[in-house]
Amino acid sequence: MKLVKILLILSCTGLLVHAARAGIMDRPTGIKIGQRMTLKPYVAVSAAYDSNVDARKDGNDDVVWIVNPNLGLQYNAESWKLSANVFYQYNSYTKGNHRNMQSGHSFGENVSYEWHNSARGEKGWTLMLLQSFKQVNHTEDIMLSDGRNYGRDRREFLASGALQRRVTNNLHVNINSSYYWLDYDNDNNASYGLYGWDRYTLGGEIGYATSRWTDFLVSASYQHYNQDNVKNSYWNGRGWGNTSESDGVTVQGGIGSHAPERISYRVLGGWSLFKFAEGEDSSGFTYTVSSEWIMSDTWKMAGLATSYYQPTERQFGCSQRVDALSWGIAHTMVRGKLRSSLDITYRRESREYDGFGYYDYDLDVMSFRLGLNYTLNRYMTLFCTAEYYDSMSSGGKYGEYYDYERFRGTLGLRFTY
Repeated sequence: MKLVKILLILSCTGLLVHAARAGIMDRPTGIKIGQRMTLKPYVAVSAAYDSNVDARKDGNDDVVWIVNPNLGLQYNAESWKLSANVFYQYNSYTKGNHRNMQSGHSFGENVSYEWHNSARGEKGWTLMLLQSFKQVNHTEDIMLSDGRNYGRDRREFLASGALQRRVTNNLHVNINSSYYWLDYDNDNNASYGLYGWDRYTLGGEIGYATSRWTDFLVSASYQHYNQDNVKNSYWNGRGWGNTSESDGVTVQGGIGSHAPERISYRVLGGWSLFKFAEGEDSSGFTYTVSSEWIMSDTWKMAGLATSYYQPTERQFGCSQRVDALSWGIAHTMVRGKLRSSLDITYRRESREYDGFGYYDYDLDVMSFRLGLNYTLNRYMTLFCTAEYYDSMSSGGKYGEYYDYERFRGTLGLRFTY
């Protein structure tokens, strides 16, 4: 569980938004292949009303028809397990008046591998590897896309790993690393550009557990950004900058849980330094908090909070601090047939450096998501979601452009085997 949480933070840091969702989509029973392998296919069809499909102040509403096939695989061996998933989603817009857009496509895959040579909490080695790729249509899940993809799709690739050595039953150390690629399919004739990057991280952690509830932790990490779509020439306040590379260092300490069955948590705080391109340095207190509580067989809750510094995606020549919090709770009812969830996310983007002087605005984003699933029978599940999104900006020449609200309601049917 400890390495899973470490890789969760590695996977989230620097992405568009953090989301600790309790999750309610029940997994299909699947097709057993031997004693260890299971295939889990499904196809979901749905219709969604979106009040602001453009995700902007003067956006249009529309009804979106969605088809989403998905195939999952699980393999469980004695000392290792492998999980994989591949998905595709097709969106068809009823009005089709958004930049002459008639349809959209999203697709992706993810693979995770875990190996250990000892029982949980005992001396030995543990290895965790994660890899994922996805191309996201710009109107996709409003809790993730934030409308940032308007006029261009987004591509992401992530590869991360962590190796842990439990030296004694109390002392453990690990090293972790990740590579994350973010790219936007910009069309300068249709909309302003967005700016992705390559990000490399390398970190380590040492911990000493005094009990199953108390594990004292110290961690350190290094981050390197190479921002793309940047013309490698911008005004940095003192002259023309000529680099797109940035570096960061973070040192944190705190406590976490060791090996409880139903409750797990990590609370760390410390200091971060971010050297942005040729602009000003940023530094300050940062934190990493994650938790999961399986309250009963029918209740589950999860939370995540983190802060960090990074380049901005909306404008080049700028850096920002991000504070992101999310919380989710899920409940199962009606003898396991009805599942409900509530997810809340909040993110604040505070501009740290503005190489131009008129992008100096802050952004606050709040979103709510309510979901219901009802299992009709072994092969069909009815689902509905209601999502509300509020983007609030302040200051800067272009800050008001990002003031908008958005609602999306979805009703669909999922076919499983």
